[in-house]
Amino acid sequence: MKKLIPVILLLMASIFSCTEMKKEKSPVTPIETQKEVEITKVIDSIQILDSIERSAIKKPAKKTTKPGLYFLTDLIGKYPTQEKIFDNKYLAKRLKKIKRFNFDNMKRDWNTENPLTIENQIIHSSGCRAHSCPDSGYELFVDLKNDNINIYFFMGNTLRVYKEKGWITLPKLYQDEIDIKMENAKIGSTSDDLTSKYSINPKKK
Repeated sequence: MKKLIPVILLLMASIFSCTEMKKEKSPVTPIETQKEVEITKVIDSIQILDSIERSAIKKPAKKTTKPGLYFLTDLIGKYPTQEKIFDNKYLAKRLKKIKRFNFDNMKRDWNTENPLTIENQIIHSSGCRAHSCPDSGYELFVDLKNDNINIYFFMGNTLRVYKEKGWITLPKLYQDEIDIKMENAKIGSTSDDLTSKYSINPKKK
């Protein structure tokens, strides 16, 4: 038995030594290193979230210019002179080319007005000389579908219609309005009193 004691002690010492060696080989992460790892993870998470948020933000859509006369569709309900439609190069160029039509006179006298309206793809507005509508009144019609312009010019008890490409067939709403204005202006009247009572805002009798 005494002979076995040294052997047992030797084995125990050997086992203890191996255990200590394993402990020395096991990686031990210092507290400071753990904190650095955690901070790095937080930073990475913030960067990922920031990237997601940036990609989610929609870039403002580029403002596109509508072709031809279609820019007027954005101005429905607004006043022509306030929106400076007669300063629009495209529209002004076409109006100036209408045979025998005096664009400059219309632009000068168009200072009392109605807002732009639209009916069946035809845009309309009225304008006249302030305090003297019967002497110089204009009705602008723009046919978007057929790309055409008509100007009705009321002067006293006369009416002239200037056509860019031909007659525009007016929707009933607009035709009824023109009929009332013609009646008020005494167009074709056989009455002794031919004083025009044209107004851009006529009241139906």
